[in-house]
Amino acid sequence: MAILSPKKQLEKAHGTRGDLIAAILPLVGGGDDTKKKLGGATNKKLLRIYAVGREVKDKFGGKSGLIDAIAKLQFGGKAPNEGWRDKMEGFTVKRLLDHHRQVKSAANRASA
Repeated sequence: MAILSPKKQLEKAHGTRGDLIAAILPLVGGGDDTKKKLGGATNKKLLRIYAVGREVKDKFGGKSGLIDAIAKLQFGGKAPNEGWRDKMEGFTVKRLLDHHRQVKSAANRASA
């Protein structure tokens, strides 16, 4: 079986680009500005953003849960530095997920 193109994958899983963008918005948070930016993204990028958003929602309950998990790993249960959470809120979900993976692997190396 041939590998489907990103357009065909999008159509098979979500129907239209608009439906996929509508599914992404609650996952990443954002309004009309985010919707316009997503409208200009490629199909492949939209599918990746959706996959990352679903992963974050399933594992952490959303962006704030992911930030809490990062803080727990990075600061060991202590309160984060002032302004740290605001800075993290400004990052994309993808960037936060990558940061969580880095902090988690560093914590695993330190404990080993």
